[in-house]
Amino acid sequence: MLIKLGKKRLGDYRGLVMKADEGLHEQVAAVVREAVAQGGSILDLGAGEGAFSARLSDMGYRVTASDLDPQALKAAGVEFARLDFNDEDAFGRFLGEHRQSFDAVCALEVIEHIEDPWRFVRTVRDFLRPGGRVFITTPNIASWLSRVVFLLQSRFHQFGPDDLSYGHIAPISPGQLRLLLEREGFLDVSVKPAGTLPPLYFDSLAMTIVSLLALPLRPFQKGLLDGWCLLAAARKA
Repeated sequence: MLIKLGKKRLGDYRGLVMKADEGLHEQVAAVVREAVAQGGSILDLGAGEGAFSARLSDMGYRVTASDLDPQALKAAGVEFARLDFNDEDAFGRFLGEHRQSFDAVCALEVIEHIEDPWRFVRTVRDFLRPGGRVFITTPNIASWLSRVVFLLQSRFHQFGPDDLSYGHIAPISPGQLRLLLEREGFLDVSVKPAGTLPPLYFDSLAMTIVSLLALPLRPFQKGLLDGWCLLAAARKA
C-alpha cells in the first residue's frame, strides 16, 4: 500500500520563501530570542532565500547567511558565505576563517541533508564561541505520522523516494539528535517537537486515512509524537 502525503504549502517572510514547516521559523526565532542577547552574531546555515536570516536581522542580530547558491539569497542586511556542507575542503577553509566567531548557529532543516551528521555537529561546535548556542531542526521521524508511514511502507515520513530529489538522506531520531549534541560536549541539551502536526489531519484523503489509522495507537505510544519537525537547542561549554 503506497500512500502519497504530498507537500505542505510554503509561507513567506517579507516576500522571502520560508522553506520550512508552518510555524517553524516563528518557533525557533522565539527560542533564539530567549537564549541569545540582541546584537549577537548568528550563522544561519542553509539559508536559501534568507527568510530566517532576514527575521533574525529584524530582531537585532548580526547575521551571516550561508548556502550553496549566492544567487538564491534575496534578504537585505545580511552577509553571505557560500558553503557546501558535503565539500570537506571548502568546509575546512570556512571553519578556519570563522572558528569560534559566532554567538549562535542556526541549522534549520539542514542536518538531514548531510552525509556525516556527527562531523557536522562537531564543526558547528567549532564555529561557536564558548557559551554559544546551537539550534537545529530536522524532520521528526518519531512523530505519529512517521510511525504510521513506517508501519505501512517500511520507511520514515519525509524520507521516501521523492524526498531524495531534494536531498533528504539522513533521518535522525530524537534520541540520536540528543546523543550527537551530548557526545560533542554540548550542555543544556533539549529536543522538542516543532512545526505543525495536529493529531488529526483532514486536508487530503491520504492524510485522513493515516490520521484515523494512527489515532487508536496513540495511547500506547511513547516519545515525541507531535511535531512535523524536531527542534534541538544546546549550549557550548
